[in-house]
Amino acid sequence: MKIQEPTQSTSRETCLGIPFVEERPISEEERAALQLEARQSLGRSCAWGCSAPFVFFIFLCIMASVFPSNNDATTVQILPGIVVMVLGFAAGAACFLLANDRYKLRKIAKQDLRNGNIKRYQGFVPGIDKDNLPETPKTTGNIAGVDVSVYEPNELEIFKASRRLWRVNGTRATKLVFLLEEHTAFQPEQAKIAAKWVEPAPVIAGNTIDISQSGRRELSEQETNELRRRSRTAWRKPGLGALLFTAYFGGLAIAQWRSGSPIRLEWTFYVYVIFTIWIDVNFAKIARWSWRLCKDANSGMVIITRYPDEMNGEEVRRKGAVIEWLPNSKNNWTINGEPAPWRLRG
Repeated sequence: MKIQEPTQSTSRETCLGIPFVEERPISEEERAALQLEARQSLGRSCAWGCSAPFVFFIFLCIMASVFPSNNDATTVQILPGIVVMVLGFAAGAACFLLANDRYKLRKIAKQDLRNGNIKRYQGFVPGIDKDNLPETPKTTGNIAGVDVSVYEPNELEIFKASRRLWRVNGTRATKLVFLLEEHTAFQPEQAKIAAKWVEPAPVIAGNTIDISQSGRRELSEQETNELRRRSRTAWRKPGLGALLFTAYFGGLAIAQWRSGSPIRLEWTFYVYVIFTIWIDVNFAKIARWSWRLCKDANSGMVIITRYPDEMNGEEVRRKGAVIEWLPNSKNNWTINGEPAPWRLRG
C-alpha cells in the first residue's frame, strides 16, 4: 500500500496518530447512501417519537389496574403500581431519547451532504518501529468494528463536516464513531542533523542510562506555538469542574455559618467533599503541568537522547530510539522524529 506524503503546512494533521494525506469529494454512491440514511433516520425518529406517549399510556393503564383503590393499602400492595409507573416513565424517556438520536443522525447526514468532502488518513499508528516489523503481521486491534493490524499502514476515511468515521481500510465502519483531528508541529530539518551528532547514551546501572552527554536543539516557532497552545488549554476543563464544585461547597459552608443553625452532616456530604478534594488535587496537578509546559515554551529548547542499540553479540539487533524531551515538564516531545503519543490527543 503506497503512502502519500501530506502537503507541507505549518502543522501536521493526524487522526488517532495516523497522518492526513488528502481530501476528496464524496462519490455518487456515498451521496446516495447518505440520502438514504437521512430518510431512514427521519422515519425512525418520527416512529420512536410517536411511540413514546403511546407506550406511556399503556403503562398508565397497567398501573391503574394494579394500583389498589382503597386508602388503607399496605406498602406491599402499592409497590407493584409504583414499579409499573417507574417502568412507564423509563420506557417513555427511552423512546424520546431514541427519537432524538435518530433525528441527530439525520442532521449529521444532511451536514455531510452539504459539505460533500471526506478526509483520508493513511499510515502507521504512532509508536511502531517501521524498521523492525514482524515478518507475519497479525490483526491486533479493532476500530469501529473493523479489524486492523498495527504493524501495517492503515487508512481512515472521515467526513470533514461531522468528523464521522466512514471507512477503515476500505471497509465501512459498523459503529457510529466520531474522531477529532489533531494538529502537531513538524519536526524541523535541523533536528535530524542535531540527532546525528548525539552518541548513544551509556548504560550505567541495570536499565539506567547516563543522559549527561545528550544533545539539545532549539524549538521551531511552530513547535513553540503548539507548546503554548497546549499549556493554555490543558487546565481549562478540569479547572471548570474544580471551580464549580469548590464554589458550591464553599457557598454552602458560608450559608451554614451565617445562618448559625447547628450542623448535621449526612454520610453523603463526606462523599461529596472527598470527590471535590480529588477534583481539586487533579486540577492542581494539571495546572502545575501546564505551567511547566509554559516554561518549556519560554526556554525554547529540547534535550536529545539516543538510547543504546540493542545488540545480539556483535550484531546490532535494533537501533536505539532517538528521544527528544522537554527539560521542565520531562515529557517526551518526539520519538524517532514522530510526535510523542500525548501530543496526539487533540
